[in-house]
Amino acid sequence: MTRLDDYRFALLATFPDVSDAELAAALEKAGPDFVSFIIDHGLGPLWHERTGRDEFRASRLSAEALYMAQEHTLREADEVLNAAGVEYAVIKGVASRLVLQENPALRACHDIDLLVRLEDRVRTVAALVGAGFKANHDADIISHELVLSKDAVDIDLHWRLLREGRLRDDCTTDMLSGRRRHRDVWMLNAKDAFFVMIVHPAFAKHLDAWGMGLHRVADIVVWLKTQSFDWQAVRGRLEEEGVRTAAWATLRWVEMLARPNTIPGLNEMLSQLRPGRLRRAWLDYWLRNDLSARTSSLHWARLLGFSLFLHDTPRDALRALVGRYRAHQRSSADLAVFKF
Repeated sequence: MTRLDDYRFALLATFPDVSDAELAAALEKAGPDFVSFIIDHGLGPLWHERTGRDEFRASRLSAEALYMAQEHTLREADEVLNAAGVEYAVIKGVASRLVLQENPALRACHDIDLLVRLEDRVRTVAALVGAGFKANHDADIISHELVLSKDAVDIDLHWRLLREGRLRDDCTTDMLSGRRRHRDVWMLNAKDAFFVMIVHPAFAKHLDAWGMGLHRVADIVVWLKTQSFDWQAVRGRLEEEGVRTAAWATLRWVEMLARPNTIPGLNEMLSQLRPGRLRRAWLDYWLRNDLSARTSSLHWARLLGFSLFLHDTPRDALRALVGRYRAHQRSSADLAVFKF
């Protein structure tokens, strides 16, 4: 089997049409070593739920314990930020599991991602530090995010969705204005959540199955099967922000790994987002050959060979490079803002 076949096998538990008996039989055929592969790519708890196999039990218990700790921290952060008058939204994995999973603990998350406005970042950090969180200052990411920790739980606080320059405009304020209350926390509305779901992993994770985790692929599969949202509004924002190609690459990756299972509406989305022939051929080659995984230790190779091609125009790609440079030059000043 190719590595893409391995990914497809691990994702089988995502599809209800694949029976529990079929999963058990497929696992027996794959052999015991494949259990570690499934767990390492973030799907151990789901496989335990579907098969009951004892080999996945430890990953299930670990995910449930972390979920309980994260839920406590999330409720505390919600209380603190509401009291401080900060408008926030939980984004990415923690938000996805609260929407998509009847038992959210089945979807493991390493941290809690929160989004706030740029102008609110300092008082957000001050409020959380005042509640006992510790800020971890990292010059590499300080232009757009900062990690705060308490009781072995991390909050990844974002005031931009991506590194500076990746998007044509900062849409954070617009997204927060449309946030909704769900399961007693604030999160993005459905169309904005899906925008993040299909853009962020292309740039931040390079669609590398190890770094991205197959649980993020599973999120998109389940989202498209179960959630209602305004696709044309999402498409419009992708075009406005110059990241239509990035979304196409993410959805193309999902389509490759979901085979032979079909996902409602996916082919139509791919058709509407499809980049030009040469760009499409190169990105397709990159994905089919799993080059993000094969270049995982070569950051500049992934940046130049993949990330720059995810922007819709050369001007967009140049803006991203300039934004990266400016953020690097400004890192000391950005760090100084948080030294209370």
